[in-house]
Amino acid sequence: MKITLLLAAIIILFSACAIDHPSPISGVPRSLNESTFFENVNASAVPEENLPISVPVLHRVENSIRATYEPEGIYLGAWLSANTPKRDFIAQAGRNHAVFVHEMHADDEIPVMWILQCIAALATPLFVIHPPLCEDAPAGEWITYLAYRLGTFNLPMFIAFYPTGLGEGHDLNPQEYSAIFRFSRAIFSLHAPQATFVWYTPSLDSTTRNPFFPGHDVVDWVAVSLFGEEQLGAFESFYHRFRSHHPMMVLPLGVSHFSRQNHTYRVPEAVGEIGRVYQALSGFPRVGLVVYGDAFGLPRTGMDDFSIFIEEDLMTAYRSAVTGEHFLTALERSPSTTASWSRDSRFAYLYEGRIYIDVETLADLSIPAPRGAVVINERNFIDAARLSGFGIYFCWDRNVVFIGS
Repeated sequence: MKITLLLAAIIILFSACAIDHPSPISGVPRSLNESTFFENVNASAVPEENLPISVPVLHRVENSIRATYEPEGIYLGAWLSANTPKRDFIAQAGRNHAVFVHEMHADDEIPVMWILQCIAALATPLFVIHPPLCEDAPAGEWITYLAYRLGTFNLPMFIAFYPTGLGEGHDLNPQEYSAIFRFSRAIFSLHAPQATFVWYTPSLDSTTRNPFFPGHDVVDWVAVSLFGEEQLGAFESFYHRFRSHHPMMVLPLGVSHFSRQNHTYRVPEAVGEIGRVYQALSGFPRVGLVVYGDAFGLPRTGMDDFSIFIEEDLMTAYRSAVTGEHFLTALERSPSTTASWSRDSRFAYLYEGRIYIDVETLADLSIPAPRGAVVINERNFIDAARLSGFGIYFCWDRNVVFIGS
């Protein structure tokens, strides 16, 4: 029997998202229905303010394999302009950052002072490496020299190698790209063994396999750019395509507050969007790093300005968005296997204080579904209050439902 209005009860909440210390509350979570990220619910008979709200579902996975430096949380990162001191950005953000980004060509000078600044800030360097500009020597020689020089610092680092996508500066075909990526991974493994290789595509297109993907065996992390809240739906498709193989980083994240196309500022809108995007990304367990692109202003991204350091309201919004305990300020040397969380491809629903879990999600987790399902959006759901003993909680901070304590 299709039920249009669902009964009110109690949802159980993590206290500061700690699964082993739940505390009861009641009421519909604040701010959830302000976000356009959540899918629409077809329930026209219910007043708009009382619509069920969809939220991501994370479930426990035992003995999952983690990649090099993959955290149980999200590293904070920043891609700063050359005239923004790291210490000033950290002071304004109110937290240390685990990663800073430097963009260079393979034949550029090693940024020694920048690396030393990362060391002083207890941060890990991430290098975005483009093909060499000089044609006097083969690319392989420049890459070998670069790997040797970076290896002398004896530091953990991320190497986002030869970004591939629209507007990126290489003219390699897929076969050539794969060959140079594999060669470079081997060279770095020899000369800079603490370096982690990142396949970086700024494009979110996930409809087909990217012909430039060099293979899961030589990729440690996958990186993609994300500009604004409106791209979160496309990001989710991208995430589900790679989540079984690699952790992911958002490189960079940008929220526009000014468009030169129509010369309009949208600072108040950007303030809210920054918080919503960081909250949404915290619901993707294999997103291990989010780098805010403060260096990405008008010249790089066309008509929009994504910088936040010069705007007090935006820095305040950023500081608030990254305060959760799941945002990490230092690199983790992760074990090869551990218990972790996986994001389900289906959503749960919140409605008047109750959590409703998709029947197919329960089947995948071998959780018996009692009779008496309710129908939301033409799918069958079970009231989580009827599923005792399975550790189902809602986390306010991350805006997700956890299954499994």
